[in-house]
Formats: sequence, structure tokens, C-alpha cells
Amino acid sequence: MKRIREKLRSKCGETLVSILVAILIIALSAGMFAAMYTASMNINLSAQKQDEAFYEAVSTLEKMKESDNTTTSDGQLQYSSDNHSESVDVEYLTQDGLSVYHDRSAG
Repeated sequence: MKRIREKLRSKCGETLVSILVAILIIALSAGMFAAMYTASMNINLSAQKQDEAFYEAVSTLEKMKESDNTTTSDGQLQYSSDNHSESVDVEYLTQDGLSVYHDRSAG
């Protein structure tokens, strides 16, 4: 506390080097903040595009289910990885050359 009072009473100013270091720290902080903000905006835009694609697909599926000229059939979709294989019961919908399927257990 005594040091702070002495510093405040002192007529000496800050050195040019300390001012430049402070400006450098502020500039680096602002640069990092701008980079984080840009990355956040890119992630948000990507997620928004994925959401739009998902809801468009769900909308198309619902329209196909409600349509009278849609052909419906049941089947299994099989997929495998390096050490795992699985099959899922699916419902195939075909209309005007467009074919889609969805997991029957998902609803």
C-alpha cells in the first residue's frame, strides 16, 4: 500500500516500453477474441445449415407418407464397421423416382 502511494506521488511517468507492451497485450487479446468470434460464427452457420437440411428431409418424408402415389415397402438396412455389424428395420418410400427410408423403430 505504501508503494502505491509513493508511486502516485511520484512525478515519474510510464516508460515507452511499458506502454508498447500494454498496447501489444491489448492487440493480441483483441486478435484472439476476433478469431474466437469468427470460429463461433462459422460453427453456428454450419449447425444452422445442418438443421435446415434435417427439417427439409423430415418435411419431405412426411409429405411422401401422406401422398397417395407413394409406394411403401419394408426392409432391413445393414451396416458394418471394422469390428461391428448391425441391421436396422426400415421402411422404404418411393415417389416419382425419389426413394427414402427411415428407421421404423424411431417412429
